[in-house]
Amino acid sequence: MAAKIAGNLEGCNVSIIVQQLQGAYERGQLKNALYQYWAQQVPKIFFTSAEVAISTQRTPDAVQSEEKLSRDVLFEPLEWFLCGGNPAAVFQQLQSLNNPPQLCGKVFKVGEPTYSCRDCCADPTCVFCIECFNKSTHKTHRYRMSTSGGGGYCDCGDVEAWKQDPWCDIHKQGLGQQSQNPIEKLPPDIAARAWEVLKIALQYAVDMLLWEQMGGLPQDLEPSVPQNTYVTMLFNDEIHTYEQVINALTKAINCESKEAVEFATVVDREGRSSVRYGNRKSCDEARTVIQKSTSSVRSKPLKVEVMHTSVCAHQAFAQKVLNWLGQVVNHSDGLRHILCTTALQQPPTGDPCVVERLMLADTALWKTARVQCHQIMMGSLLMDQESKKQFSVLYTRNYPQVQKDFMADDHDHGVSIISLSVQIFTVPTLARYLIMEHDLLAIVIRTFLDQCASCRHGRYLLDREKLQKNFRRLQFPLLDLKYVLSMVPDQWNDQLKRKFLNGFKIMVELLTSMQGMDSVTRQVGQHIEMEPEWESAFNLQIKLAPAVAMMAGWCATDKMVLIDAFRIVVKALLEIRGTADTVKMCKRRVCDQEAIVVDYTVSREPVSIHLPICRLLAGLYLQLGKHGLTFNSPELYGPLDWTSPQARLSRASEIAHRASACPTPLVLARSQPPSAMDLLEQPLRTLVMIAQVHAEMWKRNGYSLFHQVYYYHNVRCRAEMQDKDIIMLQVACAQMDPNQFLIALLNKFELMNWIEDVTEKGGSATDVSAESTRDLLRFTNSLVEEFLTFLIIITGERYVPGIGQVSSEDMVRREVIHQLCISPMAHSELSKALPENNNYETGLEGVVHSVASFKKPGVTGMGRYELKPEFYKDYNPFFYHYTRADQSKSEEAQLKRKKQEGESTACPPPELPALSKEFSSLVNVLECDVFVHTIRMVLRRVNSSRSRSWTEAMVHRALHLVGMALNEEKRLYQTSPYIRFNFVKKATEGGSNSLYSALHDLLGKPRIQNHADLLTWVIDRFDEVKDLKDQKQGASDAQKAKKVSSKSKTDAERKKKAEAARKRREKILAQMSDMQKSFIRDNLELFEATGTELSSSPSMEVEGSPMVVPSQYPVAVGPDRSPATHVTLTTSTCILCQEDQEVAAGNKCVVLAAYVQRSTALSKSRGKVLEDPDKYDPLLVSPDLYHGVHTSTCGHVMHADCWQRFYEAIVAREQRRALRFRHILSYEVDRGEFLCPLCETLSNTVIPILPPSSTIQPDSVSADISLSFSDWLDGLKKTVEASQRAMMKEEEDKMESSDDMPVLSPCPLPSITKNMAEMAAQGFQQLFEYMTETGAQAPYSDSVKEMMKLFSRATYTNMLHDPPLPTKFGLGLDPNDDDDRVPITAWGTCAYTIRTLEWLLRDQGKPLFGSLSSRQADCITALVRVVTVSGSLSDPQTISKSALRLLSALLPQEPMKNIPCILDLDMFFTLVFLHVTISSLYCDENTAAGGTIRGVALNDKHLMHLVTAAHLVQILLAANFTSADTPMDTEETAEGSAWVKLFMAVRKEAGVQTPVVPSGWQLQTYVRESVLPFLRCSALFFHCHTGVQSPAQLQESGVSEFEPLCQYLALPADLSSLLLQNSGADVGHVVPHTIHSKWCHYPGIKESLASGPASLVKYPVEVNRLVPLPHDYSDVINRGSVFTCPRSDGDDSRAPTMCLVCGQMLCSQSYCCQTDLEGEPVGACTAHIYTCGAGVGIFLRVRECQILLLTGKTKGCFYPSPYLDDYGEHDQGLRRGNPLYLCQERYRKLQKLWLSHSIPEEVVHFMEANASFATIEWQHL
Repeated sequence: MAAKIAGNLEGCNVSIIVQQLQGAYERGQLKNALYQYWAQQVPKIFFTSAEVAISTQRTPDAVQSEEKLSRDVLFEPLEWFLCGGNPAAVFQQLQSLNNPPQLCGKVFKVGEPTYSCRDCCADPTCVFCIECFNKSTHKTHRYRMSTSGGGGYCDCGDVEAWKQDPWCDIHKQGLGQQSQNPIEKLPPDIAARAWEVLKIALQYAVDMLLWEQMGGLPQDLEPSVPQNTYVTMLFNDEIHTYEQVINALTKAINCESKEAVEFATVVDREGRSSVRYGNRKSCDEARTVIQKSTSSVRSKPLKVEVMHTSVCAHQAFAQKVLNWLGQVVNHSDGLRHILCTTALQQPPTGDPCVVERLMLADTALWKTARVQCHQIMMGSLLMDQESKKQFSVLYTRNYPQVQKDFMADDHDHGVSIISLSVQIFTVPTLARYLIMEHDLLAIVIRTFLDQCASCRHGRYLLDREKLQKNFRRLQFPLLDLKYVLSMVPDQWNDQLKRKFLNGFKIMVELLTSMQGMDSVTRQVGQHIEMEPEWESAFNLQIKLAPAVAMMAGWCATDKMVLIDAFRIVVKALLEIRGTADTVKMCKRRVCDQEAIVVDYTVSREPVSIHLPICRLLAGLYLQLGKHGLTFNSPELYGPLDWTSPQARLSRASEIAHRASACPTPLVLARSQPPSAMDLLEQPLRTLVMIAQVHAEMWKRNGYSLFHQVYYYHNVRCRAEMQDKDIIMLQVACAQMDPNQFLIALLNKFELMNWIEDVTEKGGSATDVSAESTRDLLRFTNSLVEEFLTFLIIITGERYVPGIGQVSSEDMVRREVIHQLCISPMAHSELSKALPENNNYETGLEGVVHSVASFKKPGVTGMGRYELKPEFYKDYNPFFYHYTRADQSKSEEAQLKRKKQEGESTACPPPELPALSKEFSSLVNVLECDVFVHTIRMVLRRVNSSRSRSWTEAMVHRALHLVGMALNEEKRLYQTSPYIRFNFVKKATEGGSNSLYSALHDLLGKPRIQNHADLLTWVIDRFDEVKDLKDQKQGASDAQKAKKVSSKSKTDAERKKKAEAARKRREKILAQMSDMQKSFIRDNLELFEATGTELSSSPSMEVEGSPMVVPSQYPVAVGPDRSPATHVTLTTSTCILCQEDQEVAAGNKCVVLAAYVQRSTALSKSRGKVLEDPDKYDPLLVSPDLYHGVHTSTCGHVMHADCWQRFYEAIVAREQRRALRFRHILSYEVDRGEFLCPLCETLSNTVIPILPPSSTIQPDSVSADISLSFSDWLDGLKKTVEASQRAMMKEEEDKMESSDDMPVLSPCPLPSITKNMAEMAAQGFQQLFEYMTETGAQAPYSDSVKEMMKLFSRATYTNMLHDPPLPTKFGLGLDPNDDDDRVPITAWGTCAYTIRTLEWLLRDQGKPLFGSLSSRQADCITALVRVVTVSGSLSDPQTISKSALRLLSALLPQEPMKNIPCILDLDMFFTLVFLHVTISSLYCDENTAAGGTIRGVALNDKHLMHLVTAAHLVQILLAANFTSADTPMDTEETAEGSAWVKLFMAVRKEAGVQTPVVPSGWQLQTYVRESVLPFLRCSALFFHCHTGVQSPAQLQESGVSEFEPLCQYLALPADLSSLLLQNSGADVGHVVPHTIHSKWCHYPGIKESLASGPASLVKYPVEVNRLVPLPHDYSDVINRGSVFTCPRSDGDDSRAPTMCLVCGQMLCSQSYCCQTDLEGEPVGACTAHIYTCGAGVGIFLRVRECQILLLTGKTKGCFYPSPYLDDYGEHDQGLRRGNPLYLCQERYRKLQKLWLSHSIPEEVVHFMEANASFATIEWQHL
């Protein structure tokens, strides 16, 4: 195809074209020349055929060819003409003329790491790229890390983005450069040509991208030879799903589902895709089908256009032109300036400039075209300050239209032109300029109002339907408003003030429209029928709150602006009240105090939770004190008409100047201030309604109201809702008489009857007749509790700057103290509990270390802050930001702490800071008559035994209020004695009826036992304050005596109770001890009989608790092995039926729940897979262990028949389950999976528990057998030779194909012994004599045999089938039981599991013995016993043939096909297999299964020597020493010299060159380290087999293991003696030279060694580990950001995911990288685990910073990342943005999880605990 296109390109010589362009340029016809050239060549390159036109058929070669041709034919001539010479040289010259850049301006790609300095950024949108950040001083500051969504650029060098150090070291070089017009630096001829070329190219690109006539081109671009080919172009939207697009395409163009997925992927990635190529009719038909298939009532159809191929070609070229322009201007500042000027230049016709055209037509473009337009704007216009200013003016002018277009758009915000707002509005000088000159604030707010509200009668009314439907798009003007207000101005001028107040007035109009939204009326009698919609109002509140707070912050910086803003808000508040219904007033009287209050019953009338005007006024009120203003300051309430001459004369000159500049009257506020009742009424209604909700009076209003109340208190809303309402009430309280204030509160809480004792006389607290008297009493008591809590909040919440004499740090500190009083908290938990400011900062870091201590985390959990003891005194149980749950938890925590420390359980009110001057009258509430009367009434009712109108909570609050009053009086007396505060005096008036007397009457009352300590504290504090104010010493002494008497009495009572409790406990403990001793005496025989079981663990074998300790060093192998000393589990309890069962061969079988899984964890050939399971030979295992089967168990025991019934019940239950619910299980029944009935561990088979083999088939007296190692070896060699000769003769006779696997059949034992010496023959005959006489057969029950077969099937299906086949007891389907490989796979899983366990212990640095968990010990012991027995119970002939094949590999005589050399054998697997099979070597068809031979122990010893010798030769052949490995000179030993001799001899035999000869010491160390893993695995195996106690040295870590292991395994300490006869050494165990000579000469040895060290298993075999990760997570993000999707032509991957096993980066969770696995589409991660991890995987999701665990295609979970911040917390999704660093302990935990094969178990546990995991389509990840 490339050749065909290139052949069509005629006349494309660059020099000729450049000359033609130069001539046209000189004639002034350059545009015509370029357009003619493009008209001829563009259609020849783009969309020339279906191969190029159809997106999914564009092969990489076609794409590369298209790129090369467009470069060579279209752009290269243009560059030569522009530069007037070689473009590379000219561009380099132009680049040298540039000043060093002061701005970075790097445009971020999706997923690229960004950094924002929390200490220095102007706002959170200011970020550095990774290069600038690493070269800046901000790296040592507090910073936030995140990933870019694409579209922004680096702010390095922008002085307005940073408070200090705006430049990194790279861009500091641009400082001090003289400012010069960059165009002047260009050579004149280049500049002249650039003006023309850039203008024409830009104009062409914009014209073609915005071209609307899809059937043809503009006249000057029409080709000379028209074509009649079209394409059906499918466009992207964010409405239709992938599935809808795929279904539509399969119908429209008759394609396969896979091809439709590729189309949908291209559409989603690029924004459009051509799906049909042909004539007009066929393309129209495809468009019709697609539109019909995707249209519905709720959504419009997909956008589909039929386009002429020439139009498509020119649009594709136009996109490349934009990219080319971006590349060209990057070479030169002058070229960039020319492009900016051209783009912003207004045409003479008055039409919009190029930039404005793109801005207004943004929604008409597709995704990639939009992105390219935005990038060219950011790379050119926004990099030049003057161009950026002009662009921002254009953007502001067109802002309403752009937002309107976005509302109707079907693309996300990230690919819209409005996403550039952040680049403009966050620049402070630019934002203020736009406010002053173009009224930006008013435009933005008005734009929002126009989109979601309608104006009626001069007032805006919000359209709820628009808010609910379009709020996701409506919120962006509010976000822009936040950007504009992000920086408070340092200086004001008249124009800025006027325009800001204009925008402020419109904001007040918006808030006015929100005032009273979603008002509710209490539902009585019947429950509400339909839940009202409430989310829209709260969404609006949440998004608008930051802008409102910022506006208040702007107002606070200038006195005049604050005054005007205050007047505007007051006027709006009064107008709202004037538009309401006529307000009724009434008189209320309490305790001889009278007040006129608003007659408005909250429980009957509508009440709204949304009061933004009142809350804005509260925020402004707190700013008045900064400028010396108060609520009654005359400046706040001037005349209505500010433009009158009298007003200008009376006001300050600044106000007069500003007023004279205002052309129209600015009516701001009424002339009189609002009354305190005006301020009080609205927020009080809301707070009373919330109190009634807490009292359960609004239950019939449904959940919508409860949700609103929840968010009202939530940290996201409370700062602008709850807190502002409380501030407004505190403002009103400060302006009112305290008695009148309390009467107004009592009236609004509907407690007038309660305060007048009407409820005690039979009256009702409310006038609602539907409720019963009991409900009314409960409501009333609850309302009283809420009322008292309200008083505590109004008078006690002073930690707000402006109310109390505190700072913002004090406010945050108090929040932190109260959160930590609930419980110790992590840093993230504390941050979530604190409100954020405009920069997303909570102020936590500045105060937390002063009040709390940080406790670092361990391997799990998070680091937590604990409150320092000295700050517990600041705890307030009625803290107003506590929820009810928080309050309860905090009280419980403090009560527990106080009891542990032996303190009084009272939580008295803390000392409060002083109030500010404006709020100093708040404390009068605590001494007024109504307050004292209220508290006294509460206490009286407690004393009355007949009263029902009290609760403990009521008493607690009353005592707390009394304590607050006493603390306040004490504070005022000590700091301001001139202030009169007479609570004590009023509380003691009335004698016996006084409040003071009522407190004393409560002493000792059992009704308030829980608050006795608090009552004592209150009385003590009462006496203390009285002493301070009492001037008479006598009276003082009397009071002190009374106080001491009262305190002594209380202390005595407390001590008496504590002593009684102690004696009672001691008595009970003594009784229990006597009963226990008596029971033991009465049942002494029982305890003696069960002593073994009581002293042992429930596991089958426990190291470190032996019954018998051998007196000599233990030996586990050979005839001289030590006696078994392990503890056996004689009985076990079934977890299903709870019956005890003795473990014996002939009894009912008991089993362990087990999980068998394929594994590649030990693989040394990562990526190598089992290609053909049918031809796989599991007997001869490769040393790279690329494939294996691992078995694990939870250790819980069941009867075999109980388990079978249990599993059959699971299967039946699953079959009864409806199909739509069958995918929510965490296990797959059709694959034989189930959960352990006790611990819910994933299992898929069972392991039978067998007794030790020595108890059933004791070893014959092998000590009487005299057979040396050499004779034993000679007999086996003869056996192999004879078998090979017989096989070869049989093959010659039958002429079988040479491709078949050789079938070796052993010769009869007599035919071997007849060729041996007499004594050797006799010993050999005795050694292999098979015991089949009566009584020798193992009496295993049928149940045991069946379970052993079941386990073997499970290992077979897991190793050789994918997915594993169901087991017999699952769905009734059997694998091939006749396959000889079935028992071999069971032996293999035993060896593989032991090998894995050895790796795990080695990786963790634990000793070989003594550190096994009960699960691990149970598992390997059960496996070894099953494997040992399975050899004798299987078909003897099959076992015999397996043994012979293994011996043929170990004792090679003649080369045989499919018999590998020793370098291709894993020796531990070989040892295990030979141990199982060698006993059956000489069995024939007459030999019955179940017997044994006499010399098992002797065979084990000789096998151990032979296999170890073979392993040593492996190690010597695979050695690869270099000169760098040569150590310092050390003293040579005899063993070292022997190893050098062996090393040279072995390698010479194999024909391997040895360029570096290691020293003896070096070689000895190397061999010992290399053979150690084999010895460790062998020790574990024989320990479980024989039960011989392990040596003490192997139960401790940090000791040398080599000599103890050799002695334990009956091996010589000098292993060289196994291969070489040393002087004075025993010759009985030396492998003859002829054998290892054949090992070295066997075919395959030279090929393996010649292929190099990379192809050989390296010794010592190192433990596989997860890939190393960088310490800083930003390095991981950076790697993920440069990763491109391998199937998307270099596009960025949306979800880069790293495999932690092999390190490969994958494109996860994307349709583009899906592949077919067994006919089902799966994601990249799921496909990867079947090639890398045998169906199990562990991944790091880079952008989410979380671990992904997968097992199979349908199960997975998300797991915490090992990357933690400085507070010991992981940050999933990088939401907090704290720097993350690798925690090695957490990563080691992941390593253990992977290496121990616990990922499936962990996944199932997570899925069982989290139901949402079951709904995730894990196969698509």
